Amino acid sequence: MSSATNWYKETYEASVSSRCWAGTPYGDGWDAGRKRRWDLSADEELKAIVAMELALGGAPGWAARIVETSFRCLPVCGHYLFPLPYVECVSAIGSETPSEFVHGCYTIEAEQKLAMQDYCLCLDAWLAGAAPEAPARELAALGHRRIEWHAVCRDLWDVLGERTELKETLVERLLHSQRWKIKSRPWDDDPCSRFGRDAFLGNFSETGCDANQCGYIARELPGFEERSSPRIQRLEARLAELCADWEWFRYTIQYGWLCSPKAFRHLECLLWSIGKERRAITTRDHRLKGADTVPGFLRCQDTYLNQDEAAAWWREFLGALTVWWHDRQPPGEVGADVARRLAQRTPVKRWLVRLLARRCEMLAETSRSLGLLVDPSPHTKRGTKPLTTQTGS
Repeated sequence: MSSATNWYKETYEASVSSRCWAGTPYGDGWDAGRKRRWDLSADEELKAIVAMELALGGAPGWAARIVETSFRCLPVCGHYLFPLPYVECVSAIGSETPSEFVHGCYTIEAEQKLAMQDYCLCLDAWLAGAAPEAPARELAALGHRRIEWHAVCRDLWDVLGERTELKETLVERLLHSQRWKIKSRPWDDDPCSRFGRDAFLGNFSETGCDANQCGYIARELPGFEERSSPRIQRLEARLAELCADWEWFRYTIQYGWLCSPKAFRHLECLLWSIGKERRAITTRDHRLKGADTVPGFLRCQDTYLNQDEAAAWWREFLGALTVWWHDRQPPGEVGADVARRLAQRTPVKRWLVRLLARRCEMLAETSRSLGLLVDPSPHTKRGTKPLTTQTGS
């Protein structure tokens, strides 16, 4: 080995600690990072973590698998059930048991799908030409969430305004996209087979699930190629003719993921732009000066977190991890929960917890979406959904 740097590079790349950095600059490898501000070789904390791993004389198989699955697949944008994925990492370490299904990107439980189906009913009714009272009565009686559906439908009809071919076509395209996401996104008890069984939403693919490609699920799940649908091809061809901002609308409709912490707020803002028949909002990927301030007409605040609470939990969580691997008892309610889940300290667990802390710090530092959740700006619209930390021991 020609130098200490080369030795460390070789050692790092052979380590288990190098296998969890997806979604951060470290995910591109040792040499790629040196070309940017994120120089892997200068990260003294990561170097110390690798030294801890080497001192073990080899990571046990269960520990390596937790790093390669649960750690690596932590959602880079948070998750609508934040902080569940992070709590599940701690539980996996404590039980020394890798998960067979990592709740990361593109994974959506039935509760979230049912909530979106209620809004889909509203859009379907508008598209059919019904008065707002029609879906409101049904949702008030049968809706998944008990909110002011008469007010929601009335305000949605007002926001969409006068019917035009452009609005109808955009709503039809949006509705198809949301139903595709409901059908094609898995959870433990939903291998992409419980929802949308009566709707053709794209060609079936036996192993095409995005959650398999971007996360970790022990078995391959099917997917549905939405844009292979002739109906979608016709809609998009017509929208390309009708809509001056079609490329923006197509991108924003496609990336309105249901696993996003503010999925329903994003839907609300997109519907506002459809009502205006133009790009009227600013988004993370497409900033817009002078963007409209969108009121909360869908009454969806209960579907996303108060980011102040998320930020407070995050600070306590990272602090608890650091205190625990230093062989001290973490303070506070979050600290007690972390210590309970981790159970008895061992050298392997101390290394894993230190690695998890660094992984979380890097995600928050380098992912704009997660950063907005755990370090929100004063002007970010706050939700009312409680933090989700319930999971196994």
